[in-house]
Amino acid sequence: MGLSGSSKTSTARSMANQWTYSDRAGTGNALSSETMSEPMIRLEHVSKTFPGTAEPAVGDLSLDIHEGEIVVLVGPSGCGKTTTLKMINRVIEPTSGTISIGGRDAATVAPHKLRLEIGYVIQQIGLFPHKTIGQNIATVPRLLGWDAGRIAERVDELIDLVGLGQEMGDRYPSELSGGQQQRVGVARALAADPPVLLMDEPFGAVDPIVRARLQEELLRLQARVQKTIVFVTHDIDEAIQLGDRVALLNVGGVLEQYGPPDELLREPASEFVAQFLGSDRGIKRLSLIPISSVELARGPVVAPGSTVLEARRVMEVYATDWVAVGEGRRIDGWVAADDLDGREGIDDGPLRVFRTRIDAGGTLKQALDAVITTRTQVAAVFDGDSYLGMITADQINREIRR
Repeated sequence: MGLSGSSKTSTARSMANQWTYSDRAGTGNALSSETMSEPMIRLEHVSKTFPGTAEPAVGDLSLDIHEGEIVVLVGPSGCGKTTTLKMINRVIEPTSGTISIGGRDAATVAPHKLRLEIGYVIQQIGLFPHKTIGQNIATVPRLLGWDAGRIAERVDELIDLVGLGQEMGDRYPSELSGGQQQRVGVARALAADPPVLLMDEPFGAVDPIVRARLQEELLRLQARVQKTIVFVTHDIDEAIQLGDRVALLNVGGVLEQYGPPDELLREPASEFVAQFLGSDRGIKRLSLIPISSVELARGPVVAPGSTVLEARRVMEVYATDWVAVGEGRRIDGWVAADDLDGREGIDDGPLRVFRTRIDAGGTLKQALDAVITTRTQVAAVFDGDSYLGMITADQINREIRR
């Protein structure tokens, strides 16, 4: 039974572009951004046709990727997403077109130098099995000629940054779980503090629980390091969760749509895009809308010590068959209308607890789950132990239709 009231405030992910890269070996950086107006990565009419094939793996692809954003390349098998990623760091050379990084044509930078200055994370991780975790992380700084003290300091910093204990530094890859190994792969890619990070299905080989945790950790890490990340995946849900913008590619590297995830979900540019996104686009959009975008209702709440008559009046006003009990930012629980039979006061019997408490930092998808699985049919929102208000199905419905 619904409550009334909702409003929308504009929200956006903050992407402050405050990093600067400097070659710690003191030889200068070929990928330094020359102007703030230039995108960090620009693909202009890039194509790739492999020898012996008639059709291009990537055909006439143009993309701008800005500093500090995560851009996800997603699409079906054969859409050229991994080929595109490998053309950025010249593991694969384009047949035609130009790829610029930091305002410079990548073709003018020696391939070995280019790859030293771009972080690269792959699904297979590629850790050296005969080297310790610390030695794996130190790979690129050593190649760049950093001194031992600076390398040790950076390794310790990165082990902490990716959430591994310092004791992990002396272990070998075989002694770590798949999720821990993937964290090491990310740390190694960040070791020389590159402005650009390429990630080729990095979480595809771990189980769903570990994968979800690694996705959350990547977003927390990005909030701190603010790299320009190009991320490849075949999973549209992963693309929606991680991407500031999503490039949806069709077979042959044809760009079907490029924009923020919400834009793709709200207005698919083609039937292909709509089908790839799936029939549950509305539910997917809810995962992008923060609870903070909705004005929370106080809801049917009475103070401790209220009479049954007062409680029933509140239920009538809100058209519910239950009422919450609390005061200010505290909620003690709730009571159903039938539970009030035979009572004089609200305190004359036990209260039920809100078993599903939604965190204020959550999304409307989480709120909807609470609405459809709880007896009260509302999502009770809390900031820690502090009660903030309630969200109903009607509010969620209005929000998704905006």
